[in-house]
Formats: sequence, C-alpha cells, structure tokens
Amino acid sequence: MQNHQPTEIRRLSQSLSIEWKNGLRSEIPYRILREKCPCARCSAMKQEKDPFQLLPSEDYWKNLHLVGIQPVGRYAVQLQWSDGHKTGIYTFSFLYELSTDTHQDVSSNNATTK
Repeated sequence: MQNHQPTEIRRLSQSLSIEWKNGLRSEIPYRILREKCPCARCSAMKQEKDPFQLLPSEDYWKNLHLVGIQPVGRYAVQLQWSDGHKTGIYTFSFLYELSTDTHQDVSSNNATTK
C-alpha cells in the first residue's frame, strides 16, 4: 500500500502523469479518468445502463481537460474537469490500479505492433 503513494502528479495536455513511490511512472488519459469517475452520481449512471442515454461525442472527449487537482487528506485527489464536474475523489489506490491497467494496455499494444 505504501507504494501506492505518488511522489509527483502533473497535468499534461491529454493525460495525468503520476510518478509512484515504487518507481512506476504512468500517464492516465483524461478520457479514462473521466469515464471511471468514482463519484456517487457517475457510479449510479454506470449501474443504470439506460439504452437511451446519449454518449458523449468525440468532440466532447477532445475538448475535455483537467482544470484543477485538489488534495484530499493523504490518500486521494479531487479532480476538477472542464465540463464542470468536480465531485469525484480518486484515491491513490484507485489511480494506481488505473495506472497499472493503462501500463499493461500500452505494453500489449506495443507488443502487437512490433
């Protein structure tokens, strides 16, 4: 669990860059972070699976960016998005899990393109 502590978090143009205490460096695309928002409202919307729910357009995702990061104690950050959403609290453990998932996806993609 101690390795799930970031030593640095930076906003990039389309992703969040995190360096972890264990040396892992990761970039999590904003789209993934926004889609995986852990707030109660987003979690409930994911559970409903409404067939008539409109999905965001590609323009929405292209224009989405992170406007702020606020620390939440010593265990999480609250991300503030350009679409006005700011209630998601992303624990370091959750971000680490997303980091390793994203890292594996990148590794898999690189392996298939060689």
